[in-house]
Amino acid sequence: MAAVDTVTCGTWGEYKTTVLSYLYGDGLFQRGDYLFRGQRDAEWELTTSYDRWFESTGLIESERIPLAAGLLTEFQREIKHGGDTSLSGVPDDELVALAQHYGLPTRLLDWTESPYIGALFAFADTPTIGEPGGKVAVWALDTRSHIWTGELGVQIIAMEAKSNTRLRNQEGRFTFSRTPFRSLEEYAKHCSGLKTPPLLRFLIPASERRLALADLEAMGITPSRMFPDLQGYAVAAKLRQTLKHCP
Repeated sequence: MAAVDTVTCGTWGEYKTTVLSYLYGDGLFQRGDYLFRGQRDAEWELTTSYDRWFESTGLIESERIPLAAGLLTEFQREIKHGGDTSLSGVPDDELVALAQHYGLPTRLLDWTESPYIGALFAFADTPTIGEPGGKVAVWALDTRSHIWTGELGVQIIAMEAKSNTRLRNQEGRFTFSRTPFRSLEEYAKHCSGLKTPPLLRFLIPASERRLALADLEAMGITPSRMFPDLQGYAVAAKLRQTLKHCP
C-alpha cells in the first residue's frame, strides 16, 4: 500500500465536490477523521521549519534529533535567564508551539480540521502570476492511521485553544516529529502495515486562485477571520487589493 495517494482536480469546483466524497464516500463529513494542510507549491514536501533549517547546517544525519532537543533546551534556558517564570511547568509540546510562534525552528507542522481552511492557506500565498500549469496542494492526513503515535515517532497534538484565538479560528492541530526522517512522506514510506494511505494530496491549478479565494470569502474563510489581529488584517487587505487589481 502506497504511503501517499494523489488526487488531481482540474478546477476549484472539482476540488470542492471531490475532497469530501473521496475521503468519506457516501458518508457525512466527520470532524477530526482527517487533518488538512495547504501548501502553495504542490512540489513542496511536508517538511518542518526545523528540518529545512537543519539541511542548511551541513551537519550529519545523526545530529538531526539531538539538535532539535538542544534548541528547545536552549530556549528554556533563555526564558529562565530572562526572569520569565510564567512558563514554568509548561509541557514540552506546548512550549515547542510557543517557540515556533516566536521564530524558533521546530519539528511541528500545523494542520486544520477544515479542507476549506487548508485551501485558504494554499491559495493565499500563491503569486498572482505563477508558472504556467503550476498547482497548489491541500494535504489530508488520516488521523486513524496507526502510524501517528508517539511510540513510532510522529504524534498528533491538540493544543489548548482557550487563550489562542488564532488556533481556535484555524481549527488547528499539529504533528510533532521525533524521527530521523526529514519529511512526513519519508516517515510514512518507512512504516509497515499500511492498509490505507495515511497521507493524501489534492492538487488544484494555481490559476484557480481568484475563484477559490472569492468563494472562500463567501464562506467567511479569510485571513482576517483566521488571524484576528493586525497581521491578519494587513494580509487580508493586501490580498483583497491584489485580487481586485491584479490578473
